[in-house]
Amino acid sequence: WLRFRLRQGAGRKSSPLDEIRPQRWTAAFTNELLELLWVLEATLALQPEQLRLLDAVVAGDCLQAADLPPVPEALRKPPKPDAQGAVLL
Repeated sequence: WLRFRLRQGAGRKSSPLDEIRPQRWTAAFTNELLELLWVLEATLALQPEQLRLLDAVVAGDCLQAADLPPVPEALRKPPKPDAQGAVLL
C-alpha cells in the first residue's frame, strides 16, 4: 500500500485521485502513521478479550426469524430519494 502511494506510484490507476501524491514525507505523515500503528497495536492487544466475547456470542441463544415481528408491507419498499437524489432513511 505504501509503495502504491509513493511519488511514482505502482500498479493500476482507479481514478484521477491516484494522481494526487505528496512530493515529500512530512512530520504530519509520520504522526498519522504512528497513530495508525498504535491503533493496530491496541487492537491486537485486545485480541484475547475479542475472542472471549466472540465465544460468548456464539454460545449464546440465537433468535429465529419466526421470533421476530413481521415487517409491514410499507416498510419493505425502498426509500425514496429527495429532490437532490439523496436517499432519506
